[in-house]
Amino acid sequence: MSRVPSGIPGLDDMLTDGFISGDIVLVTGSPGSGKTTLGLQYLHHGATEYGEPGIFVTLEESPARVIRNAWQFGWDIERLVKENVMRVIHADPVTYAHYIPEHDSDSDMHLDTGARIVETLSKRIERYVGEIGAKRIFIDSITSLKISQERFHARFAIMELIKNLENLGCTTMLSSEITSGALAYESFSVEEYLSEVVIRMHVVRVAGGRIRAIEILKMRGGKHDDMLRPYAILDTGLVIYPRETVIDSDAINAVAMM
Repeated sequence: MSRVPSGIPGLDDMLTDGFISGDIVLVTGSPGSGKTTLGLQYLHHGATEYGEPGIFVTLEESPARVIRNAWQFGWDIERLVKENVMRVIHADPVTYAHYIPEHDSDSDMHLDTGARIVETLSKRIERYVGEIGAKRIFIDSITSLKISQERFHARFAIMELIKNLENLGCTTMLSSEITSGALAYESFSVEEYLSEVVIRMHVVRVAGGRIRAIEILKMRGGKHDDMLRPYAILDTGLVIYPRETVIDSDAINAVAMM
């Protein structure tokens, strides 16, 4: 099985030489944990260091804001778009739903709004994959697709999206929000079961400071480090320290169990 380097210092050590090509990778964490930074770094380094064009799908922030925020790490996303090694898709579910083509078939009328968004979005991603020969995809975040009041419909939309992504032959990273204190049935995420790799990012406030820790919950088909490892967000991006352990792991574990 061929491997795909992540471009995040320290992560490949935890993964034993990177992701398996074609896998679906889920990155979960609370707001501000650095999920978007990790995903953009994965795309940027793929395009600039490994010759793998990428597609960034933003379901929350505007492309202009994404490009601006990437500059703080020295990542010129706009240049990569002009060089046809990256595409940015803005698909805010709140406004995106208004631009979904109407279905003429009566058999399609039962489709939930979330499922229709996934259908239209999947076609755009597939088109861009063909245009630039994309090998990497990052979608931020699929939590925004859970707009249906019916949990069944929301989960079905996520399942359809992942199924469509698996057919593109890209190594795809998805981000998803988690909320501390959520009840079990509220925090259930079908994407965790459908993804080959699940990475969780923790940020805990301890004694007036913050502890950042990352762990790999699962990796199908490969060995991985299952320890909590500290990470930091520096001027050059996200860095993981795979040979260090979290000092206050009890605090991290207590939050993870909530």
